[in-house]
Amino acid sequence: MSWALGAARTGPAAAGAALAAAEHEARRSGRVVTFPGRDLLTGTLSAGELRDGSAIDRVLLLASPDPPPDDVPVVTNDHVRPIWRDGLMTLLTMPAAGGRITPAEVPNPTPCCADHA
Repeated sequence: MSWALGAARTGPAAAGAALAAAEHEARRSGRVVTFPGRDLLTGTLSAGELRDGSAIDRVLLLASPDPPPDDVPVVTNDHVRPIWRDGLMTLLTMPAAGGRITPAEVPNPTPCCADHA
């Protein structure tokens, strides 16, 4: 295990941990777990409501050059985990059934090796 906190570092990947911490602190990258409005992002909301009711600055649709319209429904699955990108708290989404979108990070992902003994 490696970690970095300020000038203190330990472990074989401490330099990488320090870089990740610096990127997150500068809001250039990294996942956001707690943020203002997080507990209100349940059920289905429009992309505009999601942004207006939380600290999320931007909603992006994977593989799309433009953000989705403000009125597109976002099925949150009660799990919204944005990332820092370009200094903005950004929710990455993917298409869902019925013209809706959903966060790209699902609440209970299947481990990639779940079917291996």
